[in-house]
This record gives sequence, structure tokens and C-alpha cells, in this order.
Amino acid sequence: MSQKKATPKAVFEACQQLTASLEEGKSWNRDDVRLLVGGGSFAVIDPLIKTWRKLQPVRDVAPTIPSELLIQVATLLEQQVTGYIAEVQQADEQRELLFNQAAEELAKNLHSMEARLTTELEEAKQSNHSLESECSRLESELAQSQKEQHSLDLRLELMEKELAQANLRLAAEKERSDKIILQSQEDAEALRLRLTEQNTLALANAKLDHQQQVLDQKKQLQDAAELAENRLMRLLDQARSEIKEAQVTFEHKLSGMNLQQLEDKQTINKQKLEVNVIGSELKQSNDECLLLREQLLQQKTENSQVERADLQAIKASILSLQGQLNDKS
Repeated sequence: MSQKKATPKAVFEACQQLTASLEEGKSWNRDDVRLLVGGGSFAVIDPLIKTWRKLQPVRDVAPTIPSELLIQVATLLEQQVTGYIAEVQQADEQRELLFNQAAEELAKNLHSMEARLTTELEEAKQSNHSLESECSRLESELAQSQKEQHSLDLRLELMEKELAQANLRLAAEKERSDKIILQSQEDAEALRLRLTEQNTLALANAKLDHQQQVLDQKKQLQDAAELAENRLMRLLDQARSEIKEAQVTFEHKLSGMNLQQLEDKQTINKQKLEVNVIGSELKQSNDECLLLREQLLQQKTENSQVERADLQAIKASILSLQGQLNDKS
């Protein structure tokens, strides 16, 4: 037999090409499809055209479906109905073989009968009785041939019925395949929607968790900044208190020294004889005053340096915390 041409893929492509090439309002039929694919049986082409027409609503609902997908569906249908098409082709081959065998057998019988008739006709000239008996035999053989022909007709009718049943099974299988494909597409769409919802929910939860973490970190940094600021204020208050205490102490000492100096001056005026002693005491008092002043200045310098160092450290800490807050934001 010739190579199979009316495959589902070829028929689907031919239908698509005819629909695209013809003008609006015009139609095409199975003869156009058969001509375009280059042959094939109508018993195979008609169900495939019906299947292609059933797939058109799917294309109308989802016009983005490419032709390659329909070709894949056609290939799937071709794989599913290959057995039935093979049975149909096998039945056609058997019927053709039976026809060929019957024709050859009939030709042989006719040739043999012609030879025998020639011989019998020659013999009939000699004997009328032999001719009648030979005619009876030929009639018997003819009846036998008619019986064989009737048997062949019955077998042919049975094969045609089997072919019709195979076509019905093929159509039912195609319809079931269409339902399976439609159900698979619906399941895939439902799965896609469910996965999209799950991804959206997970993304929202992750965003909320991140925002909460950022807020917690900001709060911790603000608390740390407040603690650092409080510590700075306490250090400043402590330094101011120490300075005030040092000033009060110095003023008390200075007042005492001034009183002592006045008393010494009065004592010098009263006791000129003790000038040398009082002079030495005054010198000692002046030395102590100078020493106290130097100590006070040194203490002020040290307190100022410590205060500056603490202020710089606290400022650096606050700047670091602000930088961290800005980074988190």
C-alpha cells in the first residue's frame, strides 16, 4: 500500500491553511482537505475534520494558543487512534487481498473452463451424449463458483460492518480524548491560580516580618541612643557638680587665706618685732596659695579634658547609632 498521508497532524494543518487562505464567507469541504494532504480515505479524514472543528471553540476562548499546540494535540490523537487506523488499513488490505485472490482464482477457472470447453466442443462434435454430460458438469461448477462468490460477498459485508464498528470506536475514543484534554487544561489552570495565591500570601507575610524586624531594630537603636544621651547628661551634671565643688572649696580657702593675711598684717602692725617671723609665715602662706591655685588649674584642665573625651565618645556613639538607623531605613 502507499504511504499514509491523511494523518491527524496533516489534516489539522490543511484545515488551518484552508481557513486562513479562503476569503471571508467562503467555505471548504473534505475534498479540499484530501486534495491538500495529497490523498487519504474519507473514513479517516471526516472524523479528523470534525475533531478540528470541535477544537475551534478552544482557540476562540484562548486565541493565544499556538498552532503548534493543536499540532501536538493532533499528534496525541494520532498516537491514540493508531491502533484503530491500523485495524482499518488491515481490513482494507485483507479485502483487497481477497478480491485479488478471487479474481485470480476466477481467471484461472475461466481459463481452465475455456480450455475444457474447447476440448469438449471438439469432442461434442463426436458425441452429443458426452457434450450433455459435460454441460451438466460445467453447470455444477458454475453453481459452485456462484456459491463461492456469495460466500465472498458475505465476508465482504462482514468486513464492512467491522470497519463501521471500528469507526464508531474511533469516534468515541476521540471524544474521550477531547474530554481528557479539556479536563487537564482546567486542572492546570486551577493549579496555577492556587500557586499564585500561595506565593502572594508568602510574599506578604515575609514583607510584614521584615518590617516588624526593622521596627524592632529601630526601637532598640532608639533606646540605646536614649541611654547614651542620659549617660552623657549624667556625666555633664557630674562634671559641673565637681567643678562647682572645686570652686566653692577654692573660694573658702581663698577667703580663709585673705582673713589670715589681714590678721597677719594687723599682727605685723601691732608686733613689729615679729616681722621676720610673720614675713616667713606670709611667704609660706603665699606659697601654699600658689600651690592651691596650680592644683585648681590642673584639676580644671584634667576635668575639661575628661569631659571633652566623654563628649567626643558619646557624639561618636550617637553618630554610629544614627548611621545604623539610616541604614535600616
